[in-house]
Amino acid sequence: MALSIVLWALYLKLKWAAWRNTGFQSLIADMRMRFLIRTADGKRGRLFIFEHGSIGSLAGAHHDCDAALVWSDPFTALKVMLSGSEKAVFLAAARGKLKVEGLVSYIQWFNDAVKLTW
Repeated sequence: MALSIVLWALYLKLKWAAWRNTGFQSLIADMRMRFLIRTADGKRGRLFIFEHGSIGSLAGAHHDCDAALVWSDPFTALKVMLSGSEKAVFLAAARGKLKVEGLVSYIQWFNDAVKLTW
């Protein structure tokens, strides 16, 4: 439940940035991508949809996407995502707690986009 709330809050943060942050607006202006963050068991997740300057989102872990972050469990996802530490993300991946699917360039783009909202 807590992971679902954090992912929804991330969507709101991205949506706000698309409305108020000119740097973020420039970044997403030409992007067309579907990015999913989900748990490996498929019980929790959220799809982030970037469509030429607009942002949408759908709850759930079973959506077609261009790239995905797949967390081993909700606790790890929360702990690492809320830490804001790139080292924690790297360690989670090294320990097999985080897997990526799709193009790495999309994952890096999404990471850069999120950083612009802080």
